[in-house]
Formats: sequence, C-alpha cells, structure tokens
Amino acid sequence: MMVLSALRPDAGLLEFLAHRARSASVRRLTTDAAVGAGAFVAAIRWDHAAHLVIASAAAFLFSYGAWGLLDRARSSVANRFGPRTAGLVEALCALCAALGVLSVAGILLAVWALALGTWIS
Repeated sequence: MMVLSALRPDAGLLEFLAHRARSASVRRLTTDAAVGAGAFVAAIRWDHAAHLVIASAAAFLFSYGAWGLLDRARSSVANRFGPRTAGLVEALCALCAALGVLSVAGILLAVWALALGTWIS
C-alpha cells in the first residue's frame, strides 16, 4: 500500500501533476486516458481552425492518464515480473511524460499560430 504525503506549499507544476495523478483513482485515470484518446481522434478528423489546439490538449490529457496508470503499475510490475519488464514500464512512463511536454508545447504553438492568423504572409 502506498502512503501519500501532503504536497509542499512551494511545489512546482510537474510535482503538483505527479501528486494529483498518484492520488487519483484508477477509474479517473482510465477515463482521462480514454477521453483524451477519443478527443484526439475527433479533433484530428474535425476540419476547424482550432483543431490543433484541441488535439494537443487531448494528447496532454491522454498522456496524463496513461502516465498515472503506468506509475501505478510500476511498483507492482517491479515486484512480480523481472527487471526487463520493469524497465519497459519505466520507458513507457518516460515516453508518456515526453508526450505530455510536447503536447503542452503544441498547445502554446497552436494558440500562437491562431493569434497570428494571416498577419504574416
């Protein structure tokens, strides 16, 4: 059983997100991952000016839910299976974290592109 401590008052955004994912239920994290994946597919198929912003936000939601689920599985996999499987779960956690960072960068760039519009031509 995992015991969560209280979040420090001077915690950064990444520490806050990790604490929130670790304290969320498995159902909530699964819902976040499923809604994020569904919204990403819908946003990519939708031909609208803001579809890149929506797709990037959905990819972030998916990566948040997937990272939270993989973080939960990391401790149980390390005990039950060998170190090779534990290393695979660690790599998937790092991949989900990288996807989240890239998604936030995509949100910022897509909002910037919408704001610029056709000013630069």
